[in-house]
Amino acid sequence: MGNMFQFIMTVLATPVAIVWIYMAYHYGRKYQSIIRTISEEEYRYPELFGVGFGLLDLIRYDLGSEHAVRQIKRISEIKGKKYAAYHYYVMLGEKITYAVTILPAVLLLAALGNSAEALLFGIAVIILIVWYLNEKTKDKLVNRRDAILNDFPQVLSKLALLVNSGMILREAWRSVAQKGDGVLYEEMLLACEEMNQGVSEMDAYQNFAERCEVKEIKRFTSSVIQNMVKGNAELTKFLREMSDEMWNEKKNMVKRQGEAANSKLLIPTIMIFAGILIVIMVPMFTSL
Repeated sequence: MGNMFQFIMTVLATPVAIVWIYMAYHYGRKYQSIIRTISEEEYRYPELFGVGFGLLDLIRYDLGSEHAVRQIKRISEIKGKKYAAYHYYVMLGEKITYAVTILPAVLLLAALGNSAEALLFGIAVIILIVWYLNEKTKDKLVNRRDAILNDFPQVLSKLALLVNSGMILREAWRSVAQKGDGVLYEEMLLACEEMNQGVSEMDAYQNFAERCEVKEIKRFTSSVIQNMVKGNAELTKFLREMSDEMWNEKKNMVKRQGEAANSKLLIPTIMIFAGILIVIMVPMFTSL
């Protein structure tokens, strides 16, 4: 039975390794123009990503599919709309490349060790790597939104103060954007640049809300636009009320972040515990 397992693993590992070598060479050359643009600081071993791009090419992956469009929209918050599709494609190639690169090594080690446990452990490692890469993107998105919400109450307070002193919203917006530092201020500056380029004030605020993709920002811009249509009569009152509301929300957000940090510590603890169990239990079962 043991020899049969080794034979099956060897038979599987050999063609998989040959196919990987062919794809790494052939598609590595084909997609060299894309690979050269990939940041080595952000992505590990981008020179191998031709394997992932090749598989995407073979299955004719559609970047216009509903799932792809949804993922590209999320990534656009982090990378911007212009390069969102590019980064989504690179991230897909990254995950597929790592999985396909590790697979023949897992099959070979399982054959050499004549161990089904090694095969299962290797597959689990592949799944964890893909999961980690997905979570890394989600964490970037969450951190960006949290950074926006963290600065939002202060921005509202400054806007309310300046508008109440008699400054028009457009100038108050510019003044606040130029004196701050962070994601939210960068997006505000982009709105200022759009206005300078001829985009209407209302459209610039609307684009600002779409880039931030935070419900509180969307509610804010929607109310601001409504007040502008009405003549800014209640704008100061609205800014003060929303500022108070967001300061309370910020307190609640800090509490939630503390609770989330504690729960995240459970994941590496469980993984370490599982690894210790595998190290202890596998030799026991293989010696029986």
